[in-house]
Amino acid sequence: MPHRSVLTHVLRACRPSLAALSLAALAVQAPAQTWSPNESQASAEAELIDYEFSQTRAQIAWNDTLGNLWVANVDRATGKFIPADGRGLVVDPDSMTFQDAQKTKNGPEWVPTAAGDILVHTKYVGRHTDGNSRIGVAVPRTDGTWTSTMLSDAVRKAPYGSNVVGDPASRISYVDNREVHYWAETASPASERRIADFPDSNYPVRHVICSRPDIPGTRAVVYPVTVNGVDQVFYRDFDSNSSQQLTFDAGQKYEVWMWCAPEYGHELVFFTLVDQTELRVYRKVSGQWTAVYSQPAPKGNQIFSPEPFTWNGRSFIFMAQSVRPNKFRSEVWISSIDATAPVFKRITPTEPLRTRTDPEVFITDAGPRIYFNKLTPDVSDSGRYKPCRKPNCSEGVWFADPGL
Repeated sequence: MPHRSVLTHVLRACRPSLAALSLAALAVQAPAQTWSPNESQASAEAELIDYEFSQTRAQIAWNDTLGNLWVANVDRATGKFIPADGRGLVVDPDSMTFQDAQKTKNGPEWVPTAAGDILVHTKYVGRHTDGNSRIGVAVPRTDGTWTSTMLSDAVRKAPYGSNVVGDPASRISYVDNREVHYWAETASPASERRIADFPDSNYPVRHVICSRPDIPGTRAVVYPVTVNGVDQVFYRDFDSNSSQQLTFDAGQKYEVWMWCAPEYGHELVFFTLVDQTELRVYRKVSGQWTAVYSQPAPKGNQIFSPEPFTWNGRSFIFMAQSVRPNKFRSEVWISSIDATAPVFKRITPTEPLRTRTDPEVFITDAGPRIYFNKLTPDVSDSGRYKPCRKPNCSEGVWFADPGL
């Protein structure tokens, strides 16, 4: 388009009707903004695996291969990490390693509190054995440094934190070295209770996600339990320490997430991954939890690591997908939960063929960005591709603009 002063001169030299026609022609000729699947590198650091974001602090937390717990900043304008390798500040040198994560199945986790986000993680006292594992709690000081202590002397590992913004009584769940599940108030280790009906396992317990601590029902977790051979969704209220079965329909339920949906007045909804191929969203209708939305994966694809987030008054779910004949996660997708405003699309390129795994979201100044680890797949003796999740296969952390 011409410089404004030149355009003004041209219009003044023309009759009004011609000026209107000229503006219309310029509008038609202006290139439209188009979106297509994309990816940009946030960090080239190969060890930066299983990082977690704090949206309010604009920071990431992660463990390196030596067991250091690191915190680094995220540039809200660009989405890049500062410093680029993620090694900003060591919060705890006795945290878990990449190899430990194969046992715990998760790394450090942010926990919102009334005083801001803190970190919980698996910490070790001595050699990195299950018997030496403890729950570490790391809290930032006003001068930018951190203090890291243990929740208690009990043998515990793999903490997951509650996710209610401004929570005055945050909670964590975790397991012992026999994979028995517990929960406790973060500020009161003596409040620990067993999650009685959750089978012993290293399966993650998902805490209810909400932007407001005043919404009833957010002091709870959701998880699957096998009932008559079918995995169904259960909900446990922390205050009553009682559970309730929420689903009774067909399909093996895995990955369960419950959150406050802004498009429904912040009422609680949840989704579950069914048979590894379908996202099924439930909402209370006339007092009964009812499936109100279903999104199947493309034929031959499988869904992994789905997780909800809210932005601009709507809820979305991001996920990784595998594409037949390969059995590793090579694409990142996004879905809405509302059939009246459907979104379901691949947001990363298909080439080069890479493992794209462990997606996470961070809201930049330009909108949501979906982050993931990008790794070069191995080639088996038969010439087929197979997944590699080790740092020596990593091409770092990348992100995609989902075009919302």
